Amino acid sequence: MQENIQAQDLRQSITMAFNLGVWMKHQKGQTGNVADAAKELKDMIYWNMNKQYGETYPSDLLNANVEYFLKVALLGYILPDVCLPDEELKSRLLVLIEAKARGGAFPPPAEEQANEITFHN
Repeated sequence: MQENIQAQDLRQSITMAFNLGVWMKHQKGQTGNVADAAKELKDMIYWNMNKQYGETYPSDLLNANVEYFLKVALLGYILPDVCLPDEELKSRLLVLIEAKARGGAFPPPAEEQANEITFHN
């Protein structure tokens, strides 16, 4: 049961980080640049993680997690500029990110992934 809760938390955190990047892209539009977005996203992610986990985890672990979720958020920020929108690609990408975060375990078969991850452009 605990593994299932942790799996859900990881999946939600990855999706939220990606969606944060997508949201930032919508806010900045074509006037934003990646360097500025990275700084703003990092600040937002750090603030949220520090608020939730700052007293529980050492700062080096907190910063490592901030850096990881920043990379995921930047994918959400950059992806709309480098390829056409594709829900299957985004869903598959998030599944692969989660699998890597779990230590490189193989992702579940496609039929188990259907409707598992949703996010909006």
